[in-house]
Amino acid sequence: MSHSTKACILALALTVTARIPCVAQGVEPPFTWEGKGTASLVSEGGINKIEFQFELSVDEQGMFEGRTSNEDGTSRIKHVFYADEAHHEFGVFSRKVAIVLMINEYGNDPILSILNGRLLIDRFFYGEVLLARYEEGSDTARALGVGSPEATYMQDGELSWKVKSVLKECLPVGMVKIEGDYKDEDTSAATGSDSRATGARDGEAIALFNGRDLEGWYIYLEDADADPQNVWKVRDGEIRCTGVPTGFLRTRQEYSDFKLVLEWRWPEKPGNSGVLLRMSGEEKIWPLCMEAQLMHARAGDFVGMGCTFNENKAKKDGPISYTPRMNNSNEKELGGWNTYEITCQGDTIEATINGQLQNRATGVTIRKGYIGLQSEGVPIMFRNITLTPLR
Repeated sequence: MSHSTKACILALALTVTARIPCVAQGVEPPFTWEGKGTASLVSEGGINKIEFQFELSVDEQGMFEGRTSNEDGTSRIKHVFYADEAHHEFGVFSRKVAIVLMINEYGNDPILSILNGRLLIDRFFYGEVLLARYEEGSDTARALGVGSPEATYMQDGELSWKVKSVLKECLPVGMVKIEGDYKDEDTSAATGSDSRATGARDGEAIALFNGRDLEGWYIYLEDADADPQNVWKVRDGEIRCTGVPTGFLRTRQEYSDFKLVLEWRWPEKPGNSGVLLRMSGEEKIWPLCMEAQLMHARAGDFVGMGCTFNENKAKKDGPISYTPRMNNSNEKELGGWNTYEITCQGDTIEATINGQLQNRATGVTIRKGYIGLQSEGVPIMFRNITLTPLR
């Protein structure tokens, strides 16, 4: 049995839990669902059975992330189709679910694995496995919602005609059954969010970027038709952004008091970007947040979008607040790696660049939200992104 065939099984496990907004009877996000599964796939040698483990987490906004794994590797969920209506047939509570996963995502021949089936009494999933070749920006990828972290509701419990047409062209390769349950854990008081995905307690450094992929992150682009994977990529332990179209990459978790450390550099010509702090509200190009500026030669400036602070030099009661950095620019020469240290505690935010304090804002009017990195016109790279919760 080939590695590709085995890997396809890994993706199947995610389907069991992926009917996001209406999860279980009486269970509300945030939550983590863990379990074990067995997949039976058809191959030239007959029926192959593979056992695997999986985990899925859902936050308060219904954004999801999850994985399946065994000795052959790990696969991640890419999109979810779900039926909100639960059906009681033959005394069993069930719900229709369809999951799209990516196999060999960063290899030369990525494959989409789709599973159609039902989740029974919120503990057992049974379904059919389908395969399709993946091409960036293809009609198949678009129809299957690849890259979207928000589940798609099945109107009247049925997939759209476009999705059904795509599935008719996919290859059925087997069946999967999974048994799992919800993980009973407490949420973190320090971050004001569910910190189970990080496994960290107050005061311990959290790796927001794992160096392999964008697990734990959500991509927003102004151009809804653009393929997120063409804009944000991971190579050699670095996040690489093309800068076009405009948008941002943000965490799926919200944080309040923390110390954030990251490195950035301009691989080509210098340009504009920013670190978005305590983001909230509507997903748009200029969301409600405090921005620690990354514009070349202006890194360290603070920009408040929809919020304000005591040191504001812009027009009072305007939509934008602003204060320049304290000292002359101390950014590295073009191509060099710079280090940003940003501390958010209570209503105070401080920014240090390459070891020098460059800004301090007090009386900041927003206290909690996501952390984001901007795509704003030119290529930029990030690495070594860590966060330490503060008490």
